[in-house]
Amino acid sequence: MKGLYNLLLVHNLFLTVKIAVTGTPGTGKTTVSNLFEEQGRKVLHLTEYVKEKGLGEQSDEFEVDVPQMKKALDDEDFEVVEGHLSHHVSVDVCIVLRTRPDVLRERLDDREYSKEKIEENVESEVLDVILSEAVGLQEIVIEVDTTEKDAEEVFEEIKEKIDVGESDYGNFDWTEYL
Repeated sequence: MKGLYNLLLVHNLFLTVKIAVTGTPGTGKTTVSNLFEEQGRKVLHLTEYVKEKGLGEQSDEFEVDVPQMKKALDDEDFEVVEGHLSHHVSVDVCIVLRTRPDVLRERLDDREYSKEKIEENVESEVLDVILSEAVGLQEIVIEVDTTEKDAEEVFEEIKEKIDVGESDYGNFDWTEYL
């Protein structure tokens, strides 16, 4: 009976924690967050939100005003926030999606990113930029490699890692791709 109680407790933990899904563009954030929505979780897609609310400035790219974004999100009701800046949002668990740089390059090329933007994002992934920021901002950070997994596998891995309830990161070294 105790095992069943623990299973229910853990399952409820997954259902009640506030989650950020972050990572370099092309790592699968939106695809995975759509699975959270299919499970009935209220997902806030951060890129759409900041543009809709005008929380930044448009130059060559949309430059988000992060303090203004964080303040605006205080009034929002969500269970999952998804976007490459979502690790700046106060949550219970921060999921950082990672993708091997050669695969990330292909994904961004398929999206027709400029060569400059592809190299900038691949370099960011190699140098663990988002992971490093997340570790500095969040108490619980869980890193998940999406390189050779479909969205359902990534989603299941996220659920399992949340169930364990502790940070798990620093597992990938892609500096050979520099």
